[in-house]
Amino acid sequence: MNLIFTIYSVFFLATALVSFFVAFLAWQRRFVKGARELTLLMIAAGIGALWLIFETAAPAVMEKIFWSKLEFIGGIPTPVLYLIFVLRFTGKDRFITPKYILLLFIIPVITFAFVITNEHHHLVWTGFSAISDQTNLMEYYHGIVFWTGYICYTYLMLFVATICLFSFIIRQNKPFRFQGLIVLISGLCPWIASVLYLTGSNPVVGLDITPISIIFSGVLVAYAILNIRFLDLVPVAREMLVETLPDGILALDGQNRIQDINGAALTFLGIGSKYIIGFPALNADASATLLMDAVINSETIEEIDIRNKIEIKTFRIIKHAIKNQPGSRLIVIQDITDLTASIREIRAGEERYHQMFSMFRLMSDNTDDFLWAKDMDDNYTFVNKAMCDRLLIANSVDEPIGKAFEFFARREREAHPENPDWHTFNNNYKSTDSLNLSERNSKQYDLSGNVQGKFLFLDVYKAPIWDERGNQIGIVGTARDVTHTKQLENEKTAALEQLLKSEENLLRIDAEKDKFFSIIAHDLRGPFSGFLGLTEIMVEDLPELTMEEIKDLSLSMKNSATNLFSLLENLLEWARMRQGLIPFNPKLIQLLPLMEDSIKMIHEPAKRKEIEINYTIPESVAVLADKNMLQTVIRNLVSNAVKFTPKGGRIDIFSKVTAEKSVEISVVDSGIGMSRKMVDNLFRLDIKTNRLGTEGEPSTGLGLMLCKEFVEKHGGKIGVKSKTGNGSTFYFTIPFENGKEVSLYHARQKDV
Repeated sequence: MNLIFTIYSVFFLATALVSFFVAFLAWQRRFVKGARELTLLMIAAGIGALWLIFETAAPAVMEKIFWSKLEFIGGIPTPVLYLIFVLRFTGKDRFITPKYILLLFIIPVITFAFVITNEHHHLVWTGFSAISDQTNLMEYYHGIVFWTGYICYTYLMLFVATICLFSFIIRQNKPFRFQGLIVLISGLCPWIASVLYLTGSNPVVGLDITPISIIFSGVLVAYAILNIRFLDLVPVAREMLVETLPDGILALDGQNRIQDINGAALTFLGIGSKYIIGFPALNADASATLLMDAVINSETIEEIDIRNKIEIKTFRIIKHAIKNQPGSRLIVIQDITDLTASIREIRAGEERYHQMFSMFRLMSDNTDDFLWAKDMDDNYTFVNKAMCDRLLIANSVDEPIGKAFEFFARREREAHPENPDWHTFNNNYKSTDSLNLSERNSKQYDLSGNVQGKFLFLDVYKAPIWDERGNQIGIVGTARDVTHTKQLENEKTAALEQLLKSEENLLRIDAEKDKFFSIIAHDLRGPFSGFLGLTEIMVEDLPELTMEEIKDLSLSMKNSATNLFSLLENLLEWARMRQGLIPFNPKLIQLLPLMEDSIKMIHEPAKRKEIEINYTIPESVAVLADKNMLQTVIRNLVSNAVKFTPKGGRIDIFSKVTAEKSVEISVVDSGIGMSRKMVDNLFRLDIKTNRLGTEGEPSTGLGLMLCKEFVEKHGGKIGVKSKTGNGSTFYFTIPFENGKEVSLYHARQKDV
């Protein structure tokens, strides 16, 4: 494609550049009303001019037609976008909805469809002239779709936009009237150029000067944006802001002519006509003549009363000089009638408050109760005489105002260095304490700094102080001396606590007594009766007994004697423990050897029931414990496991280090287990939980109580997990030395 660029190509290039530049300026102000619409408008105009550069440079007819079709991409939507921009600029936003925009673009879309398919119907261009050798331009002959779908529709858009602009210009004042004129002239330039082109009045045949006229329009808009704050000072904003203000706004020039005025000012001044721009203020027929005189006066008037037929209105008049306009001024008229009435009411309220406060001060200074108020910085805003004299040791009731309690506490500490702990009750009166509507409590405050050797009980009531917005601004408090009442309550409470403690002790002793009697009356009597029965058989029937029967009787007597000995041993241990006769002598003990010694004592009954005992104890584990007590615990737990495990069962003993740095020892059996109820009552003296073993072995439950006492003596805990038919797991903890693991080396060193 060999393009021939001419001077006309340069014109269209300039048009495109100017359009895109104005679009760039408008986009920089895209958050201002109308700026986005102007951006789209100038981009569309620039796109249309861009394709015409190539249309004027194309050497062949088909190429020119191709570029002309592309030019319609920007040319067809331009009138619609111009109308949308004008509607936005003039404040007719209600017409800029998706529905209306879609309707506006229906005809341009249809027209463009005819443009790109023209060779099939020739309704847009009916024909073309030859290309001029001098200008490389071609004249287009237009069809019915061009005249109706493009030209008529374009002129309709421009006509509606022009009507909106004329209406806007008539209603507006400077500088918005000037802005409206710029938008109008910018839109009329392409319109006039289009008429010249269509009527054949072009200076150059075949040259469409409509896009070229956009250079002038674009330069005009760019000047407006850069120099007269076009798009920065939006006229609609003036309508929404100035006209909706409750204050009257009035602008006067040096000759007191009205340059601008809003509705509120017209109402205040009593001016009936709103078409008074440019007229002298004195000729505006204002009914409020006194107010108009005050407005024209050059001084700011803080307050002026204007009487009308109904009431007296109070106004404040504020005046500001307008920069670069000598003698001109902006005047703000504020109706402060309600504000003045509120101020007067506040002043009357303050007067009543001062009177009431004087009465309150007189009453509060004649009471022995402590009264005070603080702000959020913990500084006093009020104290009564009792608070001043007895607690703060202040010189007068006015001295604490604006000061925190610490000021007086520090002064007293300096004055009495021999008593550095001078009363510290201030910490309980922080203004920043979290309070609901009120807080009431009784606390003991040491006031020995000024009441020697005496503790004072105060019944304190505190409540927050709120402002009118609901924010806490301080705290008010009262305190009453209830020392005597509190002392009586304390004595009564102490006596009651002592009585309850004595009752609990008696109940405990009674439960232990019942347990002892039960053991003596039943648990000891049964085994002794069996033992006596065996001896009676041997005495009476010895001659008739065989050696094997004598051996069985002797073994039964041995078992009875062993059970009796174990029972008596636990009973004696329990009695000695309750009397405090068992010494507690913890030493560092290697756990494995102690476990082996303890299990040897249980070997015979376990072997008789064919029960396998296994234990897993690391050699390095050592505990700080009383050896006799720990052996008693292990022996009783393993003995119980043997007692309640059927013949051929299994017992496993484990040890592990817990997260609390203790050694936990577990005895796990495959025995008959326990119900949940039995587990819950297992370590209680007042509930009977003992039962016979699987081979009829006796049980008192006293051994488990010994285990619990001995484990807790070491600072450990004992527990059990069991389920009927599924065996039991007894576990207890013994702490390391100082909570740290002890190595085998350390254990051996201790033994040596």
